[in-house]
Amino acid sequence: MAHFGLLTIHDHADGWGPPPDLPPAKFRDMPYAPFSKSDRLGRAADWSAAARYGAPPPGIDGADDEEGAFTTVDSRTIKPSGFGRGRGAFRGGPRGRGESRPAETGRRDLNTRGGARGGRGGRGGRGGYGRWDDRRNATREASVEVDSSWKAVEEMPFSALSKLALDNVGPAETLLTAGSLEYYDRAFDRITTKTDKPLSRFEQRPFHYTTTTDDPIIRRLAGTTDGTVFATGPILSLLMMAPRGVASWDVVVQRVGDKLFFDKRDGSLMDVLTVNETAHDPPRDEKSLLPGEEVINSAQALALESTLINQNFSQCVLSRGKRYTYPEPNPFMSDDVTEEAPSVAYRYRKWVLAPGTTLVARCEVDGAAPPPTTLTRTDANSEPAEGEPLTLAIKALNEAPEDPSIARLGPAGDWRSKLDNQRGAVLATELKNNSAKLARWTAGALLAGADQMKLGFVARAHPRDATTHVILGTQVYKPREFAGQIGLSEVNMWGIFRQFVDVCYKHMAPGTKGLLMKDPNKPVVRLYLVPDGFDSESSEDEEEAQAAGGEGNNEEEDVDGDE
Repeated sequence: MAHFGLLTIHDHADGWGPPPDLPPAKFRDMPYAPFSKSDRLGRAADWSAAARYGAPPPGIDGADDEEGAFTTVDSRTIKPSGFGRGRGAFRGGPRGRGESRPAETGRRDLNTRGGARGGRGGRGGRGGYGRWDDRRNATREASVEVDSSWKAVEEMPFSALSKLALDNVGPAETLLTAGSLEYYDRAFDRITTKTDKPLSRFEQRPFHYTTTTDDPIIRRLAGTTDGTVFATGPILSLLMMAPRGVASWDVVVQRVGDKLFFDKRDGSLMDVLTVNETAHDPPRDEKSLLPGEEVINSAQALALESTLINQNFSQCVLSRGKRYTYPEPNPFMSDDVTEEAPSVAYRYRKWVLAPGTTLVARCEVDGAAPPPTTLTRTDANSEPAEGEPLTLAIKALNEAPEDPSIARLGPAGDWRSKLDNQRGAVLATELKNNSAKLARWTAGALLAGADQMKLGFVARAHPRDATTHVILGTQVYKPREFAGQIGLSEVNMWGIFRQFVDVCYKHMAPGTKGLLMKDPNKPVVRLYLVPDGFDSESSEDEEEAQAAGGEGNNEEEDVDGDE
C-alpha cells in the first residue's frame, strides 16, 4: 500500500515568495535577469544580459576570470529580413524584384518605381508603422474665446440636426433686386488643361461682405414688411449646412421685440473660404508647420488664397461692357466712389417658415446669361420679371496639395493630368475634401434662386507661387440637380434653420443677445447668452437692430442720415 507523507511548507516570514535560505548557497545572491518573448536570445542561456543590465557582482561563477567573462553571443546588427521579396514588396514601398528597403521618414525617391506614389513605407504609415503626425485628431482652435460670463443654454448635436425636416416652407417671394450683372463669356466653357487661361486680378473692384444689420435695405424692410427673422445668404447657408463642417464658427443673434437678426461678429472669418476642411489630412495650421513645410501651404494661407481666387474668378469669366442693371442700385456703392462696381446682384427674398415666422434674407448672384428662346426656369421659387436674364452663381475650386510637403516636387499628379479625362474623379475628391464648402455654395444658389452654378477649376501657375493662377476648366450644373448629387436635402436644411430659430426664441428674451457657436473639436452647436459688450461693435449693432425693428416707416430717413 502506497504511503503519502506530509509536504514541507517553507514560509517566508518577512515577505512573499520562497524564504532566503531555501535555495542552495551558490544561487542565493544571483540577480534575476528579466526577459520577454520579443528579446532575441542567441542561446538557451542568454549571457548577454550582463552587457544590458551591468556586470554580475563578484562571487558568481565566471565573473572573476577572463574565460568566464567571454561570450559568444553575436552582437552584430541583425539585417532586416526580406519579408517583402518578389513583386510588389510591401504596400507603399519600392516595387520590383529583390529585397525591399525600409523607407526613410520624409524622403521619396522619384527614380524608384512607386516611390513618388506610395513611398510612405508601410501600411498606413509615413516611413514607419503608423501615422505619428495624424492631423485628424488635432486640437482645433475656437472661432472666438468663450468668456466665463457667457451662459450656455442649449446644445444641439449634429446627429440630431441631420434628422430634422421642414417640408411645408412656402415658395420664395422676391421683394426686390439691387445691383447689376455682367454676362458670362461662353469662351470659358471651351477651356482645357492645354488651352488654360490666366486668372486676371480685379483689385479695382470692391467686394462687400456686409452683415445683416448694416444693410440699409434690410433695415428698411424690417420696418415695412411682416418679416420676423432677418439674415444674409452666407449666414443662412452656414447654419443650414452646419453638420457638414468641422471648423469652428460663430453667429451673433439679436432679439429686438419679436424679431431676430442673425449677424456676423466683428472680426469673424465667416467669409474666408476653407480649403480641404473635411479632408483626411487637412492643411496644417501656421503654428504647427514642420521643418521644410512652406507657409503658403498652411491652412490660413490657403484659405486666403481661395477667397481671392473666388473673387477674381467671379469677375474674370464675364464679358466686359454689357451689363444688365436692376432698378435698385447697389446699396453698398455710394455715388462718390470712383471704383468700378463689381458684377453682383442682391436678391431680397421672403419665406414663410410657419404662421408668425417669416424669413427675409439678402441672397447673391454673380453673373447673367441670355435667356433661351423657350424660357424654362430650373428653380420653381424663381420669379423673374419679363426680359430678365438667367442668373448664375459662379464659384471656383482651387487645387491644393493633400500633403503640403509635396508642393515643392512640382505638378506630378495634379489636375493638369487628370482634369480632361477624369473630371468626375477630380470632382469626387473635391466633394470629399471640401464637402462643407460645396454644400454651402449649393445652398446659397438655391436660396438665391440661381438658374445655374458655374464651377471653375483653378490651379497655381507654379506650385510655389500663390499669387498667379490659371483656369484649367469649367463645369455647369443646375443647383437642384447638383444638390441631389451631393446628398443635400432642402427639407433638412430648412429643418435645421427652423431649429435654430425656435431655440433662440425659447431662450432669448427681447433685448438680449446670443451667440451660436460650433464647438471646435466636437460635432455640436451651442447657444450662449452673451452680454451686450462682448465684441467691439456690439453696442453699435444693437442700436442698428433696434432702429430696424422699431422705427417702422421712418427707417428710410434714418438710413439716409446715417449714410
